[in-house]
Amino acid sequence: MTQPVTAEHDALRDEGEAYAARLAVAGVPVRQRREPGLPHGFVQGMDLTDPAAAAAHERLFADLRDLVPRAPVLPAG
Repeated sequence: MTQPVTAEHDALRDEGEAYAARLAVAGVPVRQRREPGLPHGFVQGMDLTDPAAAAAHERLFADLRDLVPRAPVLPAG
Protein backbone atom coordinates (compact mmCIF):
# COMPACT_ATOMS: atom_id res chain seq x y z
CA MET A 1 0.00 0.00 0.00
CA THR A 2 1.23 3.47 -0.81
CA GLN A 3 -0.14 6.60 0.79
CA PRO A 4 0.47 9.81 -1.13
CA VAL A 5 -0.42 12.89 0.91
CA THR A 6 -0.82 16.26 -0.74
CA ALA A 7 -1.50 19.71 0.68
CA GLU A 8 -4.33 21.93 -0.53
CA HIS A 9 -2.04 24.92 -1.15
CA ASP A 10 0.84 23.02 -2.73
CA ALA A 11 2.11 23.94 -6.19
CA LEU A 12 2.82 20.21 -6.70
CA ARG A 13 -0.59 19.01 -5.46
CA ASP A 14 -2.03 18.16 -8.89
CA GLU A 15 1.09 16.19 -9.87
CA GLY A 16 0.99 14.23 -6.60
CA GLU A 17 -2.67 13.38 -7.02
CA ALA A 18 -2.14 12.39 -10.67
CA TYR A 19 0.68 10.10 -9.53
CA ALA A 20 -1.65 8.46 -7.00
CA ALA A 21 -4.25 7.94 -9.75
CA ARG A 22 -1.65 6.35 -12.06
CA LEU A 23 -0.57 4.00 -9.27
CA ALA A 24 -4.18 2.96 -8.70
CA VAL A 25 -4.71 2.32 -12.43
CA ALA A 26 -1.57 0.17 -12.39
CA GLY A 27 -3.08 -1.95 -9.61
CA VAL A 28 -1.06 -0.57 -6.71
CA PRO A 29 -3.12 -0.27 -3.52
CA VAL A 30 -3.34 3.48 -2.86
CA ARG A 31 -4.84 5.53 -0.06
CA GLN A 32 -4.49 9.19 -1.11
CA ARG A 33 -5.33 12.17 1.05
CA ARG A 34 -5.28 15.94 0.51
CA GLU A 35 -4.69 17.92 3.69
CA PRO A 36 -6.95 20.99 3.64
CA GLY A 37 -5.56 24.47 4.21
CA LEU A 38 -1.90 23.44 4.31
CA PRO A 39 1.06 24.53 2.17
CA HIS A 40 3.79 22.50 0.50
CA GLY A 41 6.34 21.32 3.05
CA PHE A 42 3.99 21.19 6.03
CA VAL A 43 5.56 17.90 7.10
CA GLN A 44 9.10 19.25 7.07
CA GLY A 45 8.03 22.52 8.69
CA MET A 46 6.64 20.67 11.71
CA ASP A 47 4.56 23.73 12.69
CA LEU A 48 2.73 21.96 15.47
CA THR A 49 1.45 25.27 16.83
CA ASP A 50 -1.00 25.34 13.91
CA PRO A 51 -3.91 23.03 14.84
CA ALA A 52 -4.50 22.00 11.20
CA ALA A 53 -0.83 21.08 10.72
CA ALA A 54 -0.69 19.24 14.05
CA ALA A 55 -3.78 17.20 13.13
CA ALA A 56 -2.32 16.43 9.69
CA HIS A 57 0.90 15.24 11.31
CA GLU A 58 -1.04 12.94 13.62
CA ARG A 59 -2.90 11.43 10.64
CA LEU A 60 0.33 11.02 8.71
CA PHE A 61 2.14 9.33 11.61
CA ALA A 62 -0.85 7.03 12.22
CA ASP A 63 -0.77 6.08 8.53
CA LEU A 64 2.95 5.31 8.76
CA ARG A 65 2.36 3.11 11.80
CA ASP A 66 -0.26 1.20 9.79
CA LEU A 67 2.07 0.79 6.80
CA VAL A 68 5.24 -0.32 8.59
CA PRO A 69 5.25 -4.01 9.55
CA ARG A 70 5.75 -4.61 13.23
CA ALA A 71 8.48 -6.95 14.38
CA PRO A 72 7.23 -9.98 16.31
CA VAL A 73 7.66 -9.79 20.05
CA LEU A 74 9.97 -12.58 21.18
CA PRO A 75 9.68 -14.17 24.61
CA ALA A 76 12.25 -12.96 27.13
CA GLY A 77 15.04 -15.25 28.11
